[in-house]
Amino acid sequence: MAALEKAIATLDQDQRQVAAILLEPLQGEGGVRPGDLDYFHSVRQICNETGILLILDEVQVGVGRTGKLWGHEHLGIEPDIFTLAKGLAGGIPIGAVLSQEFCSVFEPGDHASTFGGNPFACTAALAVLKTLKTENLLENAEARGIQLREGLAAIATRFSHHVAEVRGWGLINGMVLKEEVALTAMDVIKAALTKGLLLVPAGPKVIRFVPPLIVSDVEVNQALQILKQVMTDLCSG
Repeated sequence: MAALEKAIATLDQDQRQVAAILLEPLQGEGGVRPGDLDYFHSVRQICNETGILLILDEVQVGVGRTGKLWGHEHLGIEPDIFTLAKGLAGGIPIGAVLSQEFCSVFEPGDHASTFGGNPFACTAALAVLKTLKTENLLENAEARGIQLREGLAAIATRFSHHVAEVRGWGLINGMVLKEEVALTAMDVIKAALTKGLLLVPAGPKVIRFVPPLIVSDVEVNQALQILKQVMTDLCSG
């Protein structure tokens, strides 16, 4: 935070050298790292004081992934602009940019792409948003996320010589392996795949868990049992 404050203080504001600060509420590819509450509140304050826009990348954490509709709700701040994609249309390619009224600069026709905003993708996105509400998927993501993190925490405790921590929000979670051990995320992912559990890495030492928002408690328990067996097999030596 001090480095950011120092950098901002050196700017000549009349030259408008900084248009915006762009952050992820939770780093996905960066290791499933939830944003620090104090840091984000400080950045929001800096932006308020300087007129710099705060832009948040919600491509991974938006549309219910974290148990809340938007990831930044976990941080208690509002961005000036945020981006969406991935879960917005349930696998159909679509992206969106949402902004506060004061920084909404586009008029119809200002920005377009060949397939942007096509009726099929937009219909899919509307169906996803409707389903989130009518099938209580935010509540499910929150509850299953708690269940998953508690299960992962128990596994981390059992294999504490190999696992450093568990972190995440809702249904985006990471199990972090210790740097000093030889075991890697891909070791665990490959072994889990042979047992029917599909996982993805978030760096060489972080195993990422991103089940669908419709995942059931039975399926979460099944995944945890497979992971426990995988860790037992890999760490037995």
